[in-house]
Amino acid sequence: AVVSTQSTGDHILTMIKSGNILIVNLVCMVIQTCVSVAPFFWFQSHLHTLYCVNGNNGSAWCDNDLGVSYGYIQSEYWGVGLFNYWQAKQIPNFLLAAPMFTLVVAIMINWAAEQFKSFKDLRSNYAHTDYSNFRVLLYVCNFQLAGYLHLGALTALALLTMHVQVVTRFLVANCPFLFVYCTKFDRTISRIVLCYFVVYCVVGTVVHSTFYPWT
Repeated sequence: AVVSTQSTGDHILTMIKSGNILIVNLVCMVIQTCVSVAPFFWFQSHLHTLYCVNGNNGSAWCDNDLGVSYGYIQSEYWGVGLFNYWQAKQIPNFLLAAPMFTLVVAIMINWAAEQFKSFKDLRSNYAHTDYSNFRVLLYVCNFQLAGYLHLGALTALALLTMHVQVVTRFLVANCPFLFVYCTKFDRTISRIVLCYFVVYCVVGTVVHSTFYPWT
């Protein structure tokens, strides 16, 4: 009975510590998010004051409740929007972006398969405990889940709403897990991916700097 009581106490203490860590992490996340987005909204507020309040230019984005010009400018002048870029004349740009989309899909499928296998193994190992499937799944995915969800979300955003030819530099600049998983490929595939990155970087730098439609 003493051992059982001590074990229960240790379990409760562990849960309390985990809860405290979770709260601290959430607070830090909120603060970091606010710090990250504050300059953007400050600048949008400045533009709204400059062009809508003082300038009185009557632009359509001035009526936006949030006073944000960014979305309006992208939609009005760049044609950015859901499925706006899905046109026959943009097929060459989709072909240009196809290798990166293919790479991301392969990464997501392989990672999901790995997590599912690990989940099944852990579930069988801890079948006698009170761990729920959800807890085991979180343990398996751990910090990687956020990174790969981020990669998938940005890829979907690029495919559905953006000028797709920017997807390579867009993902390379924002998703470190893209490179993390590339290190897990076998030797042959790793060489192919490396060659693609090098060629894209060299050719893209030359072509883009000469104002050809490559980005």
